[in-house]
Amino acid sequence: MTVTVAVTDYIGVDPVTNVALADISGLGGSSEGSTDVYVSTNNDLGYKLEITAAGSPAMAKGGDSFADYAGPGAWSIAATDSAFGFSVDNNTSYQGLNGGTPIQIKTNGNEVVNELTTLFFKAEVGASKLQASGTYQADLTVTATTL
Repeated sequence: MTVTVAVTDYIGVDPVTNVALADISGLGGSSEGSTDVYVSTNNDLGYKLEITAAGSPAMAKGGDSFADYAGPGAWSIAATDSAFGFSVDNNTSYQGLNGGTPIQIKTNGNEVVNELTTLFFKAEVGASKLQASGTYQADLTVTATTL
């Protein structure tokens, strides 16, 4: 006699909190914020974590927007530009979002319980950029998928 049981794959992501960046002066400046993502999976092959923006560019208000950061690389924009981007786990390599195209931000080839990934966001308006006033918003989705 043989007794078998199958255990199905599980993957869970703790709710990701919203991020409110500090106000940026009309004369230019930058603002940074972060959120933590916790992933658990029993999949032997692990998981991948992706981030997707609903719009392109990601950070927008009506017809006005911040450019998606051109990275990956160290943060640097011209005085005449504005940009919005993110980095992972306090890495100084920032990148922009790409509309509805998912960007893989992490993989792990093992089972994990509450593995932490911190997402850092940055918005900047250059000192010579006349950015329209108002509240801009980026609608982002973080997805964990088993491998």
